[in-house]
Amino acid sequence: MATNNKGIDESQALEEALEPIVNKLIDKNFENSQEKLATQIAPLIGVAIKEQIRSQKDDIIDALYPVMGNMISKFVTKSLEEMLHKINAQIQNGLSTKTIKRKIKAKMKGVSETELLLQENSSAQIQSVLLIHKESGILLAKVEKSSHGLNDPDMLASMMTAIRSFVNDWIANDGNYQELGEIEYGGNKIIIEASGSSYLAIIVEGAAYAKTYETISEVFATLVSRYGDAIQAFDGDIQNIPLDEIKELLQTLLLEETQLQEEKKKIHPLLILLPILLILWFLYNLYTNYLDTQLQDEVNNKLSHTPQLLLYKIDTKVKDKELTLSGNLPYEYYKNLTEKTLQNIEGLESIKNEINVVPIQSDPMQISAHIAYYIKGLQIDKDIHLSYTFDFTTLKIEGSVANKELKKEILAELDKIQGIQKIEDKIKVVPLKIEKFIYFQKNSSRLDLTSQNKLITIINKLHNTKNTDTLVLNAYSDKIGSIEHNRYLAKKRVKQVEKFLKEHGGITNPIKSEIFDSYFPGMDETHPNKSRCIHISLQQSQI
Repeated sequence: MATNNKGIDESQALEEALEPIVNKLIDKNFENSQEKLATQIAPLIGVAIKEQIRSQKDDIIDALYPVMGNMISKFVTKSLEEMLHKINAQIQNGLSTKTIKRKIKAKMKGVSETELLLQENSSAQIQSVLLIHKESGILLAKVEKSSHGLNDPDMLASMMTAIRSFVNDWIANDGNYQELGEIEYGGNKIIIEASGSSYLAIIVEGAAYAKTYETISEVFATLVSRYGDAIQAFDGDIQNIPLDEIKELLQTLLLEETQLQEEKKKIHPLLILLPILLILWFLYNLYTNYLDTQLQDEVNNKLSHTPQLLLYKIDTKVKDKELTLSGNLPYEYYKNLTEKTLQNIEGLESIKNEINVVPIQSDPMQISAHIAYYIKGLQIDKDIHLSYTFDFTTLKIEGSVANKELKKEILAELDKIQGIQKIEDKIKVVPLKIEKFIYFQKNSSRLDLTSQNKLITIINKLHNTKNTDTLVLNAYSDKIGSIEHNRYLAKKRVKQVEKFLKEHGGITNPIKSEIFDSYFPGMDETHPNKSRCIHISLQQSQI
């Protein structure tokens, strides 16, 4: 027992003697070899944290939440503030070119302007793409923008592998395996796209669009399809991997983002087309206004040269080649005369006659003036000769007209004049008489200018008097040549006259013709050229 006690005492004494020396050596070694010590302890720390998360996950979350939760809250708040400042600044730009472009773009895409503003302020750019071997964490290939190179991509690959393993094991639930999809830091994020033996780590600046994720998935699917076997068989020798082909494929991610940014900067064709359309619309309006002004001047000129209408104020307005007439006139005749006067203006497509017929008060001088204007209009328009006297309330009118229908029309219009209580009618119906000769050259049926003018005179008389009597065309011969030839020429001459009357004059009167083999009765036979003629007369109807 003594020996044992002595051994224990010696050990304690030795421990007490060496403890200060050992502690001093450990402190000195820690100060001089911190990097070496950290390298040796780092793997142990990772295993320890991993085991702690597996066994006491809730404790780890509770410990990290006060720090991580506050940091995340500050980051989200700061990001929202920056975005709101940008949006407010853009809204305050008012009617800038960029604002107009955004409004048009929003209309074309069928989205709100706010959504476009959010997209503009959350644009994403891919800075680097890393292909990492999943099991070893070795960086197989990388592509990056020259202005955003990574300082130590291999270290980043190892770190990403460790984080993936750590988080994937942490979020494992009931045996269901889940992959880490994104890691956010600052204003950037790392998008992770994984397969069986490898994964992509894409460093993105800003918030990525759905199109960005879709493009990443498509490129990675192509990569796995082409080079998945070579990556799966990777044994540490990088030479066995087709790096050039893989990098070329990964490079398309950077190109795709560049193209998206360039497309945003492109001016939409509508922004160029819209000003051109506005200019064309403006020029078209100028041209149509010019045409309307020209028509308006011609309308006013026509009215100023119509004596029957000078006494009245007629409002005219031409818009898009349509004439609108308004105002007040005492008789329907004047309303129709106004429209008839203007309807043949070249370039005028339609007339909207909104003139009101309003009888005028019973002022003797005014009534007499209206009678005078009406009769003057008849004499100009219908070539009728009438005279009148007006003894207040009684109108005495005399003269001659060609038929009963015209006489009734004139008396009916006069009866509409307010203030005329009695009409003493002395108008005679004198049938229209027509007596015209149309001469032709030898062996010809052509109507010369003199003959055409005679036919136009006949046409005007028939129209002005509204005559419906039968026209008689008697063709006579100069008796030179055979009877058959003369009859043939006479028929052609009759057809030429009929054609001119109907097609050029719009005559609807019945036409009766007869061919004679002799001179016109009483014709001087020493002038055979006057025997080649058609005598035109009017067959009088019963009055």
